[in-house]
Amino acid sequence: MERTKERFEYLLEKYINKTVNQEELKEFFNYLELDEYSRRLETEMEQRYKTVVPGAGVHTVNWDEMFTGIVSAPEERKVRPLWKKVLKIAAVWTVVAGAGLLVWKERAEYLKQRTKVVAFLHQDKEPGSNKAVLKLGNGKEIILDARNEGLLASQGGTKISKTADGMLMYDAASGDGSDIEGKSYINTLSTPSGGQYKIVLPDNSQVWLNSSSSISFPAVFTGAERNVTLTGEAYFEVSKDKNHPFKVKAGKAEVTVLGTHFNIMSYADEPRSEVSLAEGSVRVNLERNSQLLVPGQQALFSSSSDHISLKNIDPEEVADWKNGYFQFDNTPIEQVMRQIKRWYNIEVVYQDVKPGLYITGMISRTKKLSKILEMLKETSGLEFEVEAKQITVKTGKETIMKK
Repeated sequence: MERTKERFEYLLEKYINKTVNQEELKEFFNYLELDEYSRRLETEMEQRYKTVVPGAGVHTVNWDEMFTGIVSAPEERKVRPLWKKVLKIAAVWTVVAGAGLLVWKERAEYLKQRTKVVAFLHQDKEPGSNKAVLKLGNGKEIILDARNEGLLASQGGTKISKTADGMLMYDAASGDGSDIEGKSYINTLSTPSGGQYKIVLPDNSQVWLNSSSSISFPAVFTGAERNVTLTGEAYFEVSKDKNHPFKVKAGKAEVTVLGTHFNIMSYADEPRSEVSLAEGSVRVNLERNSQLLVPGQQALFSSSSDHISLKNIDPEEVADWKNGYFQFDNTPIEQVMRQIKRWYNIEVVYQDVKPGLYITGMISRTKKLSKILEMLKETSGLEFEVEAKQITVKTGKETIMKK
């Protein structure tokens, strides 16, 4: 199809109004390969941004650097998420102390800052990987990343094995649901900092466990309910069984489902917990409050209150972390750094006052630590110094602080 200004304006308006479909998104970003249209987009974003923050300025967007230097999609990643979010990747927003600031830099400046960041990095860190420890009901521990595929153990009528692709599988298919012995075996799968793992539970529900997390469950589900306990973060794809509700206990909350896809984030070091629904329905129960979620909703609550806040989200972004991406949506820099801490198994300290920065964007979790810090420095103006097992966050000269 021939590129025309009229067609680009049509696509731009649909993108801004969030009514564009997948094919139109692909076409839209094909236009942006040409300077004429990329400049038009920059002008439009600058004008819209100035209506919110008068006097704000936007520098030239380095599309190529942002596309290729920050996010490299895994081969199995479907095209949809990449095209859908590529604008957020290419033009990362940094919101400073609630006031708002867009920081886009030209290639020369980017390379200059990149060199400076690397100079502070005395020892690079590899990203996390599939590793976990399985504690059986009899107390025996199995380090999964050190074991070959095959049968690991048997409990009651359930066989526990590791598949060729590194997944933990509980096979209770031969049971009739009356395996009282198997029910008495409570197993716990735990991931360390820098680890993640996938497990198929005895009912064939699939769970992806994020770093610094654990899930406890029986070797076989019996009785009227399927109950598990979670600390940290996990994404669930629960097998449907209307006669046996699936319940997740996470901190003070209990999440009840029949068969659905959802994510729970409930770390002790996070100020609030989140339950995000991708499809189906779930009910979030606190001691004195309850909320039923529909796809595209997220429930937020703290340990100090029974209040549940609801937030609309993109249901297709719920599983981004398990698909290899950090997804930030106006996320406080402290929370961003806690995610980096858990995934790269490294401590984070602040040399100065903690900055009031909020980050929006998406970054590949397969990158080395240096790449992640390069992007954060580029968008936030912060300085990072990495030594041994610690990141020191410093307030850079370009960082704007709220007085």
